[in-house]
Formats: sequence, C-alpha cells, structure tokens
Amino acid sequence: MPAVSFYLKERVLESVRAKAAACKMPVSQIISEAIEQYLHAKEKKEAKERILHILEEKPFGGLKAWKELHKERTGADDCRG
Repeated sequence: MPAVSFYLKERVLESVRAKAAACKMPVSQIISEAIEQYLHAKEKKEAKERILHILEEKPFGGLKAWKELHKERTGADDCRG
C-alpha cells in the first residue's frame, strides 16, 4: 500500500491516536477507514433515499410511521451508552 503524508489539526490527531490506542489499531488504519467511509457516504445517502421512496409507496404506515419508529429507536440507542 502506498504511503501518503498529510497534516491534521492537533486535536484531531490526538483524537485519532486515542481511538487507535483504545481499539488497539494503528493510526493509519483509523485514518484509512475514515476516508473509506467518507468516500462511500454519497452512495449510502442515495441508497437511503431509494429506501425512503419505497416506504412512501408501501404499507407499514408509510414514511411518516418510519420516521416515528426511527426517532424512537435512535433515542433508545442513545440511552444504551
């Protein structure tokens, strides 16, 4: 894999180092995974939009019911911390 150098703000680098230490992973792997997620974010957003469009046209309460369920589940996940 080719090496690439770039600059990070000090607080970002500290956060990356802390994450790497907590996960027992190299800093380079944390950065690589973050870049991959960033590059795929558009694809994920488009897929979500397709699913939401399907929900608008189908049973199960449609988009409104899905949004309410999503809000409820997100709140439940936040409380698990």
